[in-house]
Amino acid sequence: MQIEDQAIGRKTTRLTDRLALHGLDYAIPTVATRLPYFLGAMTLTAIVILAATGAYLAQFYQPSPFGAHASVVYIIEVAPFGDLARNLHWWAANAVVASILLHLTWVFYRGSYRVPRELTWWVGVGMLGCLFLLFFTGTTLPNDQEGFEALAHNLAAAEWMGPLGVVLTHAFTRSTPLLARLYALHISVLPLALFALLGVHLYLIRYLGIHTHPGEERHGATFRKHLQRMTAYGLWLVAGLIVVSLVWPRELGYPAVAGAEVTKPPLPFLWLVALENQWGITALALSMPVIFLMLAALPLVDRRAVDSRRGMRWRAGGALLAWTVLIALTLIAALVPQQQHLGM
Repeated sequence: MQIEDQAIGRKTTRLTDRLALHGLDYAIPTVATRLPYFLGAMTLTAIVILAATGAYLAQFYQPSPFGAHASVVYIIEVAPFGDLARNLHWWAANAVVASILLHLTWVFYRGSYRVPRELTWWVGVGMLGCLFLLFFTGTTLPNDQEGFEALAHNLAAAEWMGPLGVVLTHAFTRSTPLLARLYALHISVLPLALFALLGVHLYLIRYLGIHTHPGEERHGATFRKHLQRMTAYGLWLVAGLIVVSLVWPRELGYPAVAGAEVTKPPLPFLWLVALENQWGITALALSMPVIFLMLAALPLVDRRAVDSRRGMRWRAGGALLAWTVLIALTLIAALVPQQQHLGM
């Protein structure tokens, strides 16, 4: 028995040396072992699920206005595990939006966007933008009624923006359908941008360390232990998403028919309907850019070197207000009757 233990120990040492696993044994603040600090890891887990399921779904999808819907039907009814992969992709997309919003809320509350972590914050905001664009472009791809109407709203907003939005209109090129170009964005440009930003984000966290407040600097844990808990939370998330995918599958709408708006967007974009009902396509075109500009400007506005409990209370109030407005707009949009915005 002792000889076997020694053999296992030697194999473990060789594996640790070859994979440089000892590099994971650096100390981290004890405060980082709290649950909110795992929101970023859960976001990363959902991104990995999206990448894996998306790569599989891409083998069967046809990015043309005439074949897109039929190819999604094929995925659901014929492709091996296609229905599960599609549902898992859908629920992981919702999970990643929820987790990154909660993660940014926690970072905002902690004041972790200030010197010297401004770039870390901006990269995180860029990742949020990529994920929202990935969610939107993914919504259009089935070319069902919901996707068709999402594409029509995209066209209206892009045309309102003039030269700034021309790349998302038919006028940009007549050689390739807009749906195919959105698909190209969905599977290449946006994922590449997302993973590039993710790499920079992880590097900055490792280089700058985890932000702490006075009195929280004690290092009572190692990143290896932290990684084990991250993996456990990630596996629980995967299991939960599989269960949800089986219990509440994502329905595919009928093939698109022009003439009327009969659907509302998915939950992450539903709040926009309330604004569009009030101010039309202008609100749709301006709301997202304004919000992201405000997020990007935050480290430039709040440049205090030392934080205070009063500052944390103000940020808690601001975060609570933002979530209240978001939830209220979402509920209003869900409850009000469907309105016509585009004269379809």
